[in-house]
Amino acid sequence: MKPVPGNGAVALEARGRGWLGWAGLVAACGVLIAFRLHAFDLPLENDECNYAYIGARLLAGDRLYIDVWDHQPFGVFVLFADVIAIFGDAPEVFRWMTTVFSLASLGLVFAILRRVSSQGAAVAGALLFAVVSSDPGTAGEGCNREIYMSTLILGAWYFALRCKGRPGWPVVASGAALGLASTIKTIVAVHWLALAVWVAISVWTGADANRRVRSVATSLALFAAAPLALWFAVFAYFGATDRWSEFIDAVFLFNLSYSGSSESFLLRFVRFFAPVKHPFIFDSALPLWIGGIGATTWLCIYAIVRRNRNALAALLLVAGGYVAVCLPARFWPHYYYMLVPALAIAVSAAVGQLVAWLRSSALLGSSWLRTASPVLFAVLPIASFITEYRSYLSQPPFGITITRYNSRDFWGRAQGENVRRVTNLDDEIFVFGNDAEIYYYARRKCASRFTMITGLQSGYAGVDQRRATLLAELEQRPPRLILVLFDERDPWDEWKAFLRKHYDEPIGWDFHDRTRKPIMFVLARKDRPVEPINWDWDRSEVGGWLLGERR
Repeated sequence: MKPVPGNGAVALEARGRGWLGWAGLVAACGVLIAFRLHAFDLPLENDECNYAYIGARLLAGDRLYIDVWDHQPFGVFVLFADVIAIFGDAPEVFRWMTTVFSLASLGLVFAILRRVSSQGAAVAGALLFAVVSSDPGTAGEGCNREIYMSTLILGAWYFALRCKGRPGWPVVASGAALGLASTIKTIVAVHWLALAVWVAISVWTGADANRRVRSVATSLALFAAAPLALWFAVFAYFGATDRWSEFIDAVFLFNLSYSGSSESFLLRFVRFFAPVKHPFIFDSALPLWIGGIGATTWLCIYAIVRRNRNALAALLLVAGGYVAVCLPARFWPHYYYMLVPALAIAVSAAVGQLVAWLRSSALLGSSWLRTASPVLFAVLPIASFITEYRSYLSQPPFGITITRYNSRDFWGRAQGENVRRVTNLDDEIFVFGNDAEIYYYARRKCASRFTMITGLQSGYAGVDQRRATLLAELEQRPPRLILVLFDERDPWDEWKAFLRKHYDEPIGWDFHDRTRKPIMFVLARKDRPVEPINWDWDRSEVGGWLLGERR
């Protein structure tokens, strides 16, 4: 007869499974770093260069929304400024910073799944996230702010899951994490609502019947305390520094008009599945998106039938990300990144619950179950690796981003280097377009507060005042060089008059590589000409013509 193991043997077996879990986490970290290293040589993209440029200007003493302007909250600019102050502003610095945040997100995915599912699900989720966290379809290989927001959002959920159905410090910590995330992007308010629902349900079901209302009210008050205190301090700071109206106009009023759409409000939630400008978003991580649809369906049934709070937590995390992507009605690829960690958790939790159901229902024998469980957990990570290898790991640097933004990141770096060749360090320039990478790679100062012309384009609230501000600033110090892109199809008359007053005919043009239509022209100040160079950048200069393409 086979002996029955005693308590010591059981403890030893459990300890062995624990070591396997930590080994899986370490392996996932290695996979994530290897994936991110593949994109380290890519140029920084426009938004990333804007964060770096404004961060450096803040360190030089400029004031946000007065001396430098953007329609985002201050958080990402302060983050970049802090990193620049310590490590410098080389592109690799921001790549490593993003890697650290991604590793933190991976650890939180692992920790959350250990709480809501099983160790197998935690390892599978960590490996899945390691593979898809650098997904090029959602700009995961870059340094955009959705990556930093996701870490804080995951931290908020991790702390909330530790509240054990009663008020306490984890609820406060959860709210604080979301408060910090909201300083990076205000759309985090959607996640706050989703998490508030889960906190209320969790506390209601875990509290004594005669104390439920009080416990829920106390928990929600604690959950809201840190964000309220943080934003009260923010409003007070900008009021005390005479930037209240500029702050409100940029971060709130402008963003409301920026999120407008000619389509009906509800249609934007359908447009999520078929974005017009970027239909390739789902291709490189297709198994994750397909698995996410199946997982959310399974979790909905599980949450309703079993009244399972853990399944509800995963669903609300996915729902918060989905609404946050859809509300701005813009559907930029990096917006979709907010769903990547949520779907990694949802898929792995659903597989974990499937394995638990198979174990409890005895549909498979123990030997079959030991074989089937790892296979079920491995399906999505392996399938995702195949598609990510095709769209990411097997691609040269240019091939990673060509589908997403054509060649604008490489183009911006090249034009920035052109500007640096023909100007001096103390010269100011202006780019009439949305290409802050030119400032970053040229190492030249923008002659206006507006590093991008998004806030100057037709149709947005406050555009007339911002245009007047731009012209007043440029009239004081006409920049030595102006690069004019065709982002605004019909520039306003006062802008054209300013150009005629201070600048002669263009000194150079850049033409589309295939259509040969002009995409940019360059103007030099009448009294400060620059040496003639070729401004017509050809992407073949960086090996940009991919296999099968023709010029």
